[in-house]
Amino acid sequence: MTATGPAADSPYPPKSFLLCSPEHFDVTFEINPWMTTERRPDRDKSWLEWNALVAGLRSAGATVHHFPSLPGLPDMVFPTDVGVVTGKRFVRGRFRHPERSNEAEHGAAWLLEHGYAEIPWPDDPALYVEGGDVIRFGEALLCGTGPRTSPAAAQQLSRVLGVEVVPVPIVDPRFYHLDMSFCPLDDRRALYAPGVWSEEGQRAVEKLVPEPLIISIDEALTFSANSVVVGRTVVMPACPPRIRTALEDWGFTVLVSPVDEFLKAGGGIRCMALDLDLLGRA
Repeated sequence: MTATGPAADSPYPPKSFLLCSPEHFDVTFEINPWMTTERRPDRDKSWLEWNALVAGLRSAGATVHHFPSLPGLPDMVFPTDVGVVTGKRFVRGRFRHPERSNEAEHGAAWLLEHGYAEIPWPDDPALYVEGGDVIRFGEALLCGTGPRTSPAAAQQLSRVLGVEVVPVPIVDPRFYHLDMSFCPLDDRRALYAPGVWSEEGQRAVEKLVPEPLIISIDEALTFSANSVVVGRTVVMPACPPRIRTALEDWGFTVLVSPVDEFLKAGGGIRCMALDLDLLGRA
């Protein structure tokens, strides 16, 4: 299913996302600090939240595609991790945890069926990469390294995509993907929590972002950085008052779409919405 994108005269590039519906969403293993099999998601509430997110993304002007989840893969609802997509090409995700490794095959199958070409990747188990660690800012990609993506994979991404990749080492295990602590707003502004990263990572981001909206660890724990931007609308799972004020002062519209059931598995809105053209290239 798809929806009409932004108007042809929109000053912002169109955004398309791939989501995975929650037929089989659950918490049946524990691979991050947010997950516990003693706190399982409610299936009916998950569907309500997922449908509301789809509607919210479409109302903001995005095109939304989706495919169904499969039995035995309860984290399929977080398709951002299955790959890095640019233009009509993609790098398939290589999951560090075996519990999620089969998800990449199904994400890649959808992309191949819809005309995307796969970029070759070395058959090296040490080169693990998950899409939640790879974020565009300006003409570069930031790549979180440590918990889920290997430093060598960041270097390999730069080679195969032909773009500068800036490593950002993550030191707080609660924020195991970069998209839990960094959200680009446009080519000058970004919302981020520097306390999550090493000093090296903090210095790298400081040099890259001219106008930062720095948030505290407590604010980041609301998953406010795990958001997506469509034009001037920031679609967020939660928005603390100080962050809302700052965003609105910059001319952004905040659309809060709660995904509390999905947070039980450690995933927010960006985890749930794979950007189908991360670099905005033809």
